[in-house]
Amino acid sequence: MGRTIRRLVGVIGGIVPAVVEAQQASPAGSAKSDAATTQSSPAAQPAGSPTPGQNSPAPVQFRGADGKPLPPEIQRKLEEQLRNNPSALLGNGSAQQQRGTGNDILVTTRRARGAVIGDVPPERTFGPLDVRALGADNIGALLDILGPQLASARGRGDSDPVVLLNGRRVSSLLEVARIPAEAIERMEVFPEELALRYGYRADQKVLNVVTLERFRSRIGQLGLLAPTEGGRESGTGKVDYLAIRGDTRLSLGATYTRAASLLESARSLRQFADTPELGQFRTLLPNSDQVTLEGMVSGQLPGDIAATLNGRFEGTRTESLLGAIGTRPLRRHSDRGVAHLGTTLSGRSGPWLWTVTARHDRSTSNTRTDLGDGAAGREPARSTDARTMADLLLNGPIVPLPAGPLSASAHAAVEVSTFDSRWGLGATAGHVSPSRQRGAAQLDLDLPIFHRGDKHGAVLGNLSANVNLALEQLSDAGRLRSFGYGLRWSPSSAVGVILSVADDQTAPTLEQLGAPLLVTPNVRTFDLVRQEVVDTTRIFGGNAALRAEDRHLVKLGVTLRPIPRTDLTLSIDYVASRIDSPIAAFPILTPQIEDAFPGRFTRRGDGVLSAIDGRPLNFADARQKQLRWGVNFVKPLGPVPPGLQNGNVRVFGSEAEARRAFPGAVFTQADPGSAAARSIGNLSSRLFLSVYHNWYFEDSILPRAGVARLDLLDGGAVDVRGGRRRHEVEFQAGAFKRGLGARMTVNWQSGTEIRGWGSAQGDLHFGGYAVVNLTVFANLAERLGGVHAPKWLKGARATLGITNLFNTRPSVRDQAGNTPLSYQPAYLDPLGRMVSFTLRKSF
Repeated sequence: MGRTIRRLVGVIGGIVPAVVEAQQASPAGSAKSDAATTQSSPAAQPAGSPTPGQNSPAPVQFRGADGKPLPPEIQRKLEEQLRNNPSALLGNGSAQQQRGTGNDILVTTRRARGAVIGDVPPERTFGPLDVRALGADNIGALLDILGPQLASARGRGDSDPVVLLNGRRVSSLLEVARIPAEAIERMEVFPEELALRYGYRADQKVLNVVTLERFRSRIGQLGLLAPTEGGRESGTGKVDYLAIRGDTRLSLGATYTRAASLLESARSLRQFADTPELGQFRTLLPNSDQVTLEGMVSGQLPGDIAATLNGRFEGTRTESLLGAIGTRPLRRHSDRGVAHLGTTLSGRSGPWLWTVTARHDRSTSNTRTDLGDGAAGREPARSTDARTMADLLLNGPIVPLPAGPLSASAHAAVEVSTFDSRWGLGATAGHVSPSRQRGAAQLDLDLPIFHRGDKHGAVLGNLSANVNLALEQLSDAGRLRSFGYGLRWSPSSAVGVILSVADDQTAPTLEQLGAPLLVTPNVRTFDLVRQEVVDTTRIFGGNAALRAEDRHLVKLGVTLRPIPRTDLTLSIDYVASRIDSPIAAFPILTPQIEDAFPGRFTRRGDGVLSAIDGRPLNFADARQKQLRWGVNFVKPLGPVPPGLQNGNVRVFGSEAEARRAFPGAVFTQADPGSAAARSIGNLSSRLFLSVYHNWYFEDSILPRAGVARLDLLDGGAVDVRGGRRRHEVEFQAGAFKRGLGARMTVNWQSGTEIRGWGSAQGDLHFGGYAVVNLTVFANLAERLGGVHAPKWLKGARATLGITNLFNTRPSVRDQAGNTPLSYQPAYLDPLGRMVSFTLRKSF
């Protein structure tokens, strides 16, 4: 049989080398591999070349993964290198032995480095050239850019996806967020079902990031951001260091951000007639200073155990204005500190993979608010949130079956959490300190039923079933359970179908239960009952009476890749859910909400609203039905070398840089100006298009038993932005070539409304609107000299961004066509159009 060797066969001066996996063929035929193989056929033997049986190889024709020959000049150079030094391409030993019978060179793929557990196929795969064309700085920025492709219709709000690094769990997203985009070998987006294999709930997409085996960078970055209407100017400075050498990784990073405050007077917001000067004493956005320090180290321990240790500290200080008493402004100062320490250990025991993750997180918050009654001193609100957890994940086969092994993932976790909060002075002072001890266990079983390689699978394709069960024991909430099952069917490589059912319970967080009481004066509120705008006192904090929510969900998902060898993907997900006792932030004031929770509202004797208790609560239930479909398309801008359309390709600034990254590799170079050179230049170019459409068929809430149900698609509302928009469209288009890239996103929402009680005079209509964002970036060395550019330009990128290009804002009108004071566009979107400039340099 053979050993797999790794060699670089590429082209320099553009520079795009491709990594090829070559495996020795067995005389009796190669064993079944994890992926299909591509075999090159013998070519006519040129004069003067060694004859078969000699130590030099017979000539061969090199073909790409699509079976097409490489460009003639590249073919000739590779033949020459093969004649002069066969071991450079084929490894040690005679060429005849390496080729096996038939004088063929067998090129095959094996299980990719960093592959995820199991056989769930990715919905999307991004190679290094795809990542490079997006112009992102790091993994955190990629999550923002690819947001629509990572969003889950099964999730609870806008939560981030589960992020894996090289197919393994990480202790926190913070561990990988600052890894630069240049260090990424590939990224894969998986459906929510894969999250179960890693011990998570199946309500988040999974993003697997695979880094290069050898990489080092030192990066400095400066960024400026300012609205075109003035105010809220901000600046950011970053420094990062990262070194990767096999399983050893070291990273250090620091960030400082400062942002100015934005006053209401800077947006010329209308005030009450008797207080026109109030805008000078109210901030739409506070000023802030933030410092972040973080570091990470990983390596191999004895026993082939991979270990990672990471830490992070973040400190934030803000100051805001809440109005005035006479000429005395009311101020609020807040200080927040967040510390994280995490570690991950992973290894193998026989056929089983194991991962141990542990972390400690601690956050402190200290808020001081001027008292509205003119008394001396400030009202404090302090909290300390601490959580320590450890878990164990086991993955492996249980029983071999004809279509593949029955495999399992077992996850166990323990966690201790405390939340200490204090607030007020004197008689108003309060103190609560909830705590929680949690133990959890989860089992996921994956049963392959048919496989395309066996008798029945040849007709039916791949079919597998999945079942999962999770139990949690909480010291303060008792026992919670989650259960789910599903089917995954792929009749061909171009079609994937997933059906899943889930039923899970979730307890409120300690912060939701015990956050300190925070009293905020002068919150501008529209009272739909009296159809007037008033400044009220809002009370925020925790609610110790919150109950666990119970979610029931059904999903049917289809993924299509209709055109072979074309990066075109269509996805359709239908999700129906019902949540019993959903936990929610307190909604806005509407007649229906006041009828359901009258004790949360305080009115003066004349009926004018004076205070709202805005602590979280449980609704009776919530129901939603949604269809989310999307299309993604990516292609190079022009013809590319055959076989490299989907190649694992890196771009280097010089041959010396490439040789340092791949010592001992073999290179070949296309002649400048040739067709091959042009096609190589096209290889790093990209055109990408993406569109996603959310279509809601049902979205309703029952506030409590005995009151009317709120139809959020037909006049009901629970937040200041109105009811559910029936249609939401996210469109993204971009292009990249020769170091210059552009990216545009368009987010459109249909209109909605809030209906009052009885008379239509109290209705509010929210118009549909679209926000267009534009980003242009340039890799300066590529644009100004290429490989001959000055050294100080190499690794430099300049980015210009315009957020909300056309300065559109939500529009709200009552029946008379007027906009209430609290719904002025600047309240709903204070910043409007913003321009940013970033200069980034990799050393």
